[in-house]
Amino acid sequence: MREQNSDLAKTLRPVDAVTIVVGNVVGVGIFTTTGFIAGDVPDARLIMAAWLLGGFLTLLGALSYGELGAAFPQAGGDYVYLREAYGPLAGFLVGWVGFFIINPASIATLALGSTEYLLPIVVPNPAALPNIVPKSIAVFLILVFTVINALSVRWASLTQNIVCGLNLLIILLLLGAGFIWGSGDWIHFGFTSLQNTWGDLFGPAMVSVFFTYSGWFVSAYVAGEMQDAPRTLPLSLIVSSIIVTVLYLLMNVFYIYALPIPEMKGVVDVARRASESLLGSRISILVAVMVLFAILGSLNSVILTAPRIYYAMARDGLFPKVLGTVHNRRRTPCHSIAVQGVLSCAMVQTGTFYQLLSYSVFFMILSSIATGVGLFVLRFRNPALQRPYKAWGYPFTPLIFVASYTWIAVRVFVHNPTNALVGILITLTGIPFFFYWMLRKQRNK
Repeated sequence: MREQNSDLAKTLRPVDAVTIVVGNVVGVGIFTTTGFIAGDVPDARLIMAAWLLGGFLTLLGALSYGELGAAFPQAGGDYVYLREAYGPLAGFLVGWVGFFIINPASIATLALGSTEYLLPIVVPNPAALPNIVPKSIAVFLILVFTVINALSVRWASLTQNIVCGLNLLIILLLLGAGFIWGSGDWIHFGFTSLQNTWGDLFGPAMVSVFFTYSGWFVSAYVAGEMQDAPRTLPLSLIVSSIIVTVLYLLMNVFYIYALPIPEMKGVVDVARRASESLLGSRISILVAVMVLFAILGSLNSVILTAPRIYYAMARDGLFPKVLGTVHNRRRTPCHSIAVQGVLSCAMVQTGTFYQLLSYSVFFMILSSIATGVGLFVLRFRNPALQRPYKAWGYPFTPLIFVASYTWIAVRVFVHNPTNALVGILITLTGIPFFFYWMLRKQRNK
């Protein structure tokens, strides 16, 4: 096994790895998606079943990724897994798209999204503000979290623990208050639709749930900085998947208890509507704070984890060498973090990232499928590989995971084939650069 991470400080504990994942996953989606699902399947049973099924598939993915992470406890996550399973080109293309589109665009989206919840808390009429104000705040937030992450992974993880912890505390307090003092009705769970069947679980509703659970694998990117990574990484993926699933189910019980299904259809801010229905209009400020902390947790998580991909690529000689360097004293890949921050701020200013991100969705799903299949490839090709943890339920666990994600990929492609094909073309632009770096690597030898 190639040791790449001797320069990185192994300071991340299991609790740090768990909050990195939970903070990344629990974003805006859980506070908005259920309203759309209720429009597709206006049936309380099916809504709850969709979230339960989504959590089950996430857990299957965690079990599968856990084996790969334990076998390759290095910085880079699926870049490393795809490299080991299929060769350096597969890993490079994941890192290529992640570096130029997925990660900086995600950071820009989260930073700007946070201003939509921050400004109404502090400004009476945020709509009257010029466009430069939310953009400036978004850039400021990106720079603050970038500096924290460049200074110390310990500070970055502590920040993640605080933000994620506060968010979970607010959510639990809101749930508790709603169930104890709220004026909801359990009869809402008896609402069914004669036009919908259990087969509708595998329609558009499930795609929405899938995206709300996305990001469950991000702790794999920082495996090189974990204490006892072969044990900590699988544990963090499995525990965080269970935490998120339980939390999502409780949130949806809260929504359905608060609102009749017909009133929930198509509602974007379903969390606020449900909270106000149970606890009055004054609770809306707490809901805004809750969503804000959720977004900030996702923002810091991406800024923390994504640069480890570029670091791993540079250490393999497939990206500029400077991105593979580590600060002598702070032990962070500060150059990778800084470059990512600059790209993210540039995307905030240009505002062109939304479409680029939509092009990349199909490729992101394909990379997860390829990683799942990679588990089978490595079991066949390298049976002697040391595996401190083996996927529970193999081969059925990764097989169900791959089949489910393949179905989701087909749904996404059918829904918008143009975006899917453009995303693949964007990915393929990395091939000439891969061969450039490979030739340069050979010459340097």
